[in-house]
Amino acid sequence: MKKTTYLMILFFGIYSFSFAQYTPIPDIAFEQQLINDGIDSNTTIDGQILTSEANNYSGALDIANSGISDLTGIEAFFNITSINFNYNTGITSVDLTNSPLLTSITGVGCSGLTTINIAGLVNVTELQFANASLLSLDVTTNTALETLNIRKNSVSSLDLSQNGLLTSLNAKQNALTFLDMRNGNNANVTLFNADTNQCLKCVFVDDASSTYLSGWIKDNNSNFVNSEIDCDALPPLTPSQCPTIGINEVEDVAFNMYPNPVNNTLYVRSKSNHSVVKIYNITGKVILTKTLTQGESVVNVSALSSGVYLARFISENKVDTKKLIIK
Repeated sequence: MKKTTYLMILFFGIYSFSFAQYTPIPDIAFEQQLINDGIDSNTTIDGQILTSEANNYSGALDIANSGISDLTGIEAFFNITSINFNYNTGITSVDLTNSPLLTSITGVGCSGLTTINIAGLVNVTELQFANASLLSLDVTTNTALETLNIRKNSVSSLDLSQNGLLTSLNAKQNALTFLDMRNGNNANVTLFNADTNQCLKCVFVDDASSTYLSGWIKDNNSNFVNSEIDCDALPPLTPSQCPTIGINEVEDVAFNMYPNPVNNTLYVRSKSNHSVVKIYNITGKVILTKTLTQGESVVNVSALSSGVYLARFISENKVDTKKLIIK
């Protein structure tokens, strides 16, 4: 009986292992490119790659202009240091969070690309997504980022306050309504272009009086400001300046918070699946950040001193600021 049990365990172990050693590659064009590059040793298209081959591949992965629509299987390439998937117009979504060694990611000309997940990639220094269709981009955890190019996308909100090494930003021709550059490194920025974002009233910077800002390119409707208070003091954009204002004004409120004034616990209701609330003190410094989910979220403000604050809510398609009083 013991011998039979042992054989059964051995059989199922071998069976499980045989199926665990392959990673699915459902996109034929993706697999063909891996074969062409000598990464997939099986030269017959079979919808998979040996997991060990994907795991062991290191260095640059260049799959540009290959007719790829689906990057399923990329999660097994956790030793790559760069990826170039330029001009694969059928790709709509990419998740690279399983490749922690990445330093460079380029998806230029991917006109179908609307979402990319690069959370936690702390080694990334370069992101190139010009002429794509990104609706949002979260780079708050990419703390080594130096160069960001999202020219001609549809990103509405961009928080670069955690990117203290950023020296180059091209965000021209987007749908920005929020841009925070307060990362302590503005003096070292060699390229800044946020032109053709007509609904971007304020660009938050380290020091709005600095002379180096004269070399930064922004939309005529935009203003460099230090804080939310400075931004709120400016005249609102008119529908002739920002055509979407008339539409946004009749939309339902995207966020609500209560109680206000509050003692310890603030409840926030959001209609968005992915949004963030940031609480600023009167000097414009971010002192608390909380990621929200659709519905009700709880924000602990017990550590904050009594006084007046600003709560800024940021989602993929809306930015809203409310006064918050802590008792």
